[in-house]
Amino acid sequence: MQRNKDSKKRKSNYNPNRACYLTADGKYYCFEILDIDTGRMITQKLEVGKDLSKKWTIFLDEFDHDMDLQDRYESEQRDPLFDTKISNYKADPDNEDAVDPWDTLADKSGNPENILFSEPEQENPQVAQVRCIINEDCTEAQQELFYSHFGEGTQLEEIRQTEAEQTGKLPSSQAMTNRKNKIIDKVAKSFGVERVKRRKSAKQD
Repeated sequence: MQRNKDSKKRKSNYNPNRACYLTADGKYYCFEILDIDTGRMITQKLEVGKDLSKKWTIFLDEFDHDMDLQDRYESEQRDPLFDTKISNYKADPDNEDAVDPWDTLADKSGNPENILFSEPEQENPQVAQVRCIINEDCTEAQQELFYSHFGEGTQLEEIRQTEAEQTGKLPSSQAMTNRKNKIIDKVAKSFGVERVKRRKSAKQD
């Protein structure tokens, strides 16, 4: 199928702001995770077609591509002069006469012209489908994990430690991984695919 051939060519690019990416040759999907033993970030590779299905890889790549486009659009819309004012304001927090640049912007949310002529933003239907699954079929704990881990890029270990501070109980690393896998399973099922279970190996790449 042409679709499988296209999976070799990624749509997204490497983005340092994302903790996951598809390699340029399309052979591996990589996650940056925290090594509990060393306390350092390491790269975990999932081989496409072996550890990760091609359909799921295509979905992840398209999802990353959408995130890259959103970051680019936001970057293009930024005002360099305003960013400089923000940096200068933050650099001297003790200056009582300084004015937060955000406070100088007029609130146009109630502008009738903007309300009447604004156009709804187009949303990727796959992203909408994922959001629907997360909001309707996932527990509150799973939702928090999804938005923290996949949305904000927070590592599972950090989420685990935060939960321990909040509840007084430290969930096991396996429990966090199981919670993550359950989310992926639900999303994968909605797309008619299955998560490829990673086989334990004696040696990490």
